[in-house]
Amino acid sequence: LSIASCGGEKKEEVAKNETETKTAPSAEKPVSEPATVSAPVPEAPKVSLVSDVSTLQKAEAALKELPKFKGKEIMVFQNIHFYGNDANMIIVTLQDPDKPENVDEYKFTGGEWQAPNPVTLTGKGNMSANVFPLSSIKFETVANIQKQLDEKAKTVEGVELDGHIYLVLLSGGEKKWYTQIKGTRESFSGYFKPDGTLREFKKN
Repeated sequence: LSIASCGGEKKEEVAKNETETKTAPSAEKPVSEPATVSAPVPEAPKVSLVSDVSTLQKAEAALKELPKFKGKEIMVFQNIHFYGNDANMIIVTLQDPDKPENVDEYKFTGGEWQAPNPVTLTGKGNMSANVFPLSSIKFETVANIQKQLDEKAKTVEGVELDGHIYLVLLSGGEKKWYTQIKGTRESFSGYFKPDGTLREFKKN
C-alpha cells in the first residue's frame, strides 16, 4: 500500500495621527538588521542500488526477517534480478516454505519488500531442479560486479550501462551472473561466477 498524505494571518495598519509630535532631529533611528537568506541545500546524488553495498546488505537481511521466511531456508526459483539507475529495485521469485509447490514474486523498492504476488507455474519440470538456496549467494556481490562493469565501460566508446544485473540457475545446478555493456561501436555480455569473479566479457 502506498500512503500519501494539507492556515492565515491578519495584518493591521495603524493610521498616523496628523497632529502627532515629530521626532526630534537629534533622535537616532534604529539600524535594521539585514535579512539572512539561507542558501538551498543541494540534494545528495542518488546512489544506484547496484553500487550500494549497504542497501544490498540491508535488503538481504530484511528478506530473511520477513515472517514467512524467518528462521527458514529461503529457496530462490530460477533467477534473481537487480536494477539500478532510476529503477532501483530487486525482483526475486521464492518458493513458499509452507507450500513448496507454490512460488511468489517479491519486489524490493523504496527501501522495503512489498507484499508478494502469486506466480502461475507451467510445464512439467521438477521443482527441486528449479530452485537454489538464497544462502549460496550474497546480494553485495552485485556491487562488486558493478565495479568491474564500470572499469570495462571505460574502454567502450559511447558506453551505456542499463543497470541490470541478474543471476540465473542453469541446467545441472550451475549459477551464473549476467550483465550487458552497450557502446556505439561494440557491445559485450558479461558473465560472472556466483561469487562475482569474472568469467568473461564476450563481444556480441
